[in-house]
Amino acid sequence: MARARFIADLLPTHLDDLAFLGAQRRQALGSPAHTLKTFGELNERLEAHVQGLLVAPRAHLLPWLSGLLNEADRDEVFAAAYGLLRLDDETAAHAVLVAFAQAVGPRLAGLRDALSLAPPVHTAAPLHAALMQAKPEVAVAAAVVLANHRMLDAQTSRLPALLRSEDAEQAAWAWRAVHLADVRAQAAAPGFAPVRPLPAGVGHASPVVRHAAWHAAAWTAPAHTLAALRQRATAADPVAWHWLAVLGGADDVPLIQQAVQAQPDPQARCALLARWGHPTALHALVRWMETADVPLAVAAGEAYSRITAWDIRGERRRLPVPDDADDFTREMAPDVWMPDAARAAQLLAQHGERWQAGLRWCAGHCLDGAVSASVLWQLDLSARWDVAARAALAGRMVSAPPPLF
Repeated sequence: MARARFIADLLPTHLDDLAFLGAQRRQALGSPAHTLKTFGELNERLEAHVQGLLVAPRAHLLPWLSGLLNEADRDEVFAAAYGLLRLDDETAAHAVLVAFAQAVGPRLAGLRDALSLAPPVHTAAPLHAALMQAKPEVAVAAAVVLANHRMLDAQTSRLPALLRSEDAEQAAWAWRAVHLADVRAQAAAPGFAPVRPLPAGVGHASPVVRHAAWHAAAWTAPAHTLAALRQRATAADPVAWHWLAVLGGADDVPLIQQAVQAQPDPQARCALLARWGHPTALHALVRWMETADVPLAVAAGEAYSRITAWDIRGERRRLPVPDDADDFTREMAPDVWMPDAARAAQLLAQHGERWQAGLRWCAGHCLDGAVSASVLWQLDLSARWDVAARAALAGRMVSAPPPLF
């Protein structure tokens, strides 16, 4: 069959759109603004631009895309590497792997993203070798890629050292990778009990590492997680507050309420309340909608809507900027929807008794206990992973953990 004709001038457009959509996909994966359906639509758009690239012959794509692997921008490197890997060609894959072995910073992240998303036909064996032999930052990236392909052995001898890395970013990625491997190992052998330095992870100086370690604990260490989490939350660790809001039960309501009040940033309080989803949050959110602080009022309205699913948007207003802001900042200030506080209060009076009967709400769904597959499908991705983590903590598996990007 004759190859479809291609227009060379369109290839950079496909590549630019691939880079843009790669970033959108990465940000959407844990976003409260995306569901599994909209995430799938992003994947379809990304695939369409890959196919637009692959119309061109290999002899054209291989030298062009290989020359872009040294770009500094993460998403541009992702697009070039992913295009090469989708050629399903050993030479193209080798070019990506050589760049991967030498990369640092955003370049390494872009290559890690591409290797994680592309089929590992030509890359699995070299990635296993990199995990064992490469410099630590590349070894951690290789572990992430292998974990995303469900090919990371939970008992790989180098993993304990990577989890204890002095580099916080490396340690955090190692925790994220190892929890995927541990979940897979536990599914294959229910008696498997991973031995991980959890106290070192949840007590790390870096909040990024602590987040990653608590996430791993939720999925793989149900016997110890809540007790340790309560202890850390009592010690006023903001990361523990966050995870107690995600994982805690009815007995944790007073401690979570204290954590919300102790959060110094009012907008962060709104985000924490939205993640928690407890009905007692709604009264505070209504009060904050009435404040003259526009960003706080907007955050409170968004949190209220995320919990209840009610649209309470009022007037459209330009987000205020600091008095000393330059002309560009003033021009680019976004428009936001101010919440209708009176409408929110009316709905709370109308539906409050029903909402009070549940412990957690999101998008108008009560998320107490087992959550049906149909409700899970409707939830935003942030809420979906929270439900799945709570289920794993309770000994039920309702979803695989999210991939790592």
